[in-house]
Amino acid sequence: MIQQRVAAVLLKHPETKDDDRILTAYYWTMQMSDEDIRIETFDDFKREYTFGKLTDAQTITRIRRKLQMERPQFRGKKYLEKLNKQQKVKSDLGYGVQGNG
Repeated sequence: MIQQRVAAVLLKHPETKDDDRILTAYYWTMQMSDEDIRIETFDDFKREYTFGKLTDAQTITRIRRKLQMERPQFRGKKYLEKLNKQQKVKSDLGYGVQGNG
């Protein structure tokens, strides 16, 4: 259920692919709506989060990373930039070059 909800948020709100704070905010909004959780104050949020009624932020972001690793449609601009930088660093260090094994 959590993975499906994270995937839905990523596809509906592309900006969440690159920003975990926005992702968790949209996720919790969807979760509260789906599960009829009423929050009117920060103390309400703190209580619901502390007692585990709202999904832990780390769980949401871990699932986002897994989805982005496995499926290109969930990747944002930062993912591609990081991948490009990784390739350059590998090249600069001589990885993948014959003879430097």
